[in-house]
Amino acid sequence: MYQRALTNVEKVLKPSVARVMNAGTVAAFDAGRQQLAAAVVIVRSELAKITPPSGLVTAHPAVLDAFDAYAGNVATELTKAGDTRTSCGFPKSPELRLYEAKTGIRTAYAELAQSVQTSIGKGVKFGALSVPAKPATPAVVGGRGENGDVFQRSGSRGPGSLKIVNSGNDVVVVVTTSSPKKPQASIYVRANKTATLNGVRSQDYWVYFKSGTNWDAKNHRFTENCAYQKFDDIFDGSYAWTVTLTKSPLGNAPSSETEAF
Repeated sequence: MYQRALTNVEKVLKPSVARVMNAGTVAAFDAGRQQLAAAVVIVRSELAKITPPSGLVTAHPAVLDAFDAYAGNVATELTKAGDTRTSCGFPKSPELRLYEAKTGIRTAYAELAQSVQTSIGKGVKFGALSVPAKPATPAVVGGRGENGDVFQRSGSRGPGSLKIVNSGNDVVVVVTTSSPKKPQASIYVRANKTATLNGVRSQDYWVYFKSGTNWDAKNHRFTENCAYQKFDDIFDGSYAWTVTLTKSPLGNAPSSETEAF
């Protein structure tokens, strides 16, 4: 009897969970979330009417508590809650917000299933029919550029070169005669890799570098855990230079923190 009741709960909730997980927009997600929250309240009230078998008298209140907790997890609209910016201060894309929201719904539902299963123990099952699959991960989450990719370049080329030995995190190295927002060239160097920027013009230039995670290739920026620095010394573009980046603030030349670019 108790197994039939839990199986029915799963059958009732599964379409609502699927509607949330398949939402293509923030508005559709919130509409589905509202329906799911209402469905959870209904199935919880139906479960509360059950007289549990003697072996589950103690477990039954814990099962009801688990459903109460899950109802709370889906009660807040995404449009009114959640971080809208990354740790680097950039606006999160709708795709990223949806991914995080769906992951939250899915994680909370998996925790609901685990809590119910832990409360009732072996012999009765809950969750196998209705726990959704993990949502597809957007490209920016864990995104990385290709080592040695020169994705920005302007003006003529020259005889100079800059070799970057990177034993720290993924970085973008910018060569510029003025501002890092106006690069002569920008090159992506992965952690524990080496890359060389050739064709540097024979004039003095500055070297800036930024590190982080979740590379947004479309906008040429890291979106999480950002740090921005520049080498204090100016470089002569007529020569071949080698710089070493380490996990400490200093490599083989003095550097300073700088504004975001």
